[in-house]
Amino acid sequence: MKKVLVLALVLIALNTQAKDITSISDICDTTPTQECKNNPQDVKLLQKMLNSDKKINVKLDVDGKWGHKTKQAVIKFQKTHHISPTEGYVGYKTKRALKKYVRDSKKYNRKYAKKHTKNCYRCYAEFKHNVNLKKSYAVYTDKQLLAKAKRARKKIVVDVSEQRVRLYVNGKVALDAPCTTGARHKFEPNTKIYRDKHTPLGTYRIKEKIANKRSTIFGDIYKNGKRIYHGDRRKYRGSWKGVKFVGASLNHWMRLTSGGIGLHASKYVKRYPGTNGCIRLPYSVAHTLFAKVDKNTVVKIVR
Repeated sequence: MKKVLVLALVLIALNTQAKDITSISDICDTTPTQECKNNPQDVKLLQKMLNSDKKINVKLDVDGKWGHKTKQAVIKFQKTHHISPTEGYVGYKTKRALKKYVRDSKKYNRKYAKKHTKNCYRCYAEFKHNVNLKKSYAVYTDKQLLAKAKRARKKIVVDVSEQRVRLYVNGKVALDAPCTTGARHKFEPNTKIYRDKHTPLGTYRIKEKIANKRSTIFGDIYKNGKRIYHGDRRKYRGSWKGVKFVGASLNHWMRLTSGGIGLHASKYVKRYPGTNGCIRLPYSVAHTLFAKVDKNTVVKIVR
């Protein structure tokens, strides 16, 4: 009688376990061959969701194909988020956890974006209080002040200690944005020498404005369509016969000195000094400054 009871309990346990596994609505059917019968778009969505989870840190090809890597990523997700059983089949519990994770991530991203976008602060004092100016890429703009900038009293201040550029209109900050100034120890890959390229402090005026400018000093040298040199053309020691120099792009160029120091747009804006002396600006910021300032506008470079 006891043996029958024990056998019955074992069968019930096995049936329950089988029910738990077979009840999982697998995105790829639990066939012996593990062959995916579902729409590849479903698998693509799954792969995107798994890639978005920074906790498991996987990089799947979003190709819509159910394979070993995707299954292992699912298992990793299940283990990380304490989902049982960890069989690699995307069932109800796994789908629910995936949706919750993505939903929470979107909420966080919206909250982060709202906090760090440029016009969500009531005043500049609030912006300064909430933003780490030395590390943040956040941009502050006051649209009302910017609208008055063309005919108002204005100046630009570049702070090399914070790597920030500010446009003042009638004595108030109308724009505050990240920038990159010259490095004191700039490595030249061609000469293998570190040189002092820091942006000189002082008070300047904008000498010229050119919307689409290319450098006459820094750029690339090509021969037969292949780049053979990158950097300062004055330090090029090869033959100039049959080669072509293409200057680096300096969109929205605003010259400060006759020695080639100026403000311009760049996609390489970092939170530390790294240029050959110029002040790099994000494209949108350079576009705004170029439109709002005039020749002879005062530019102060301070520390």
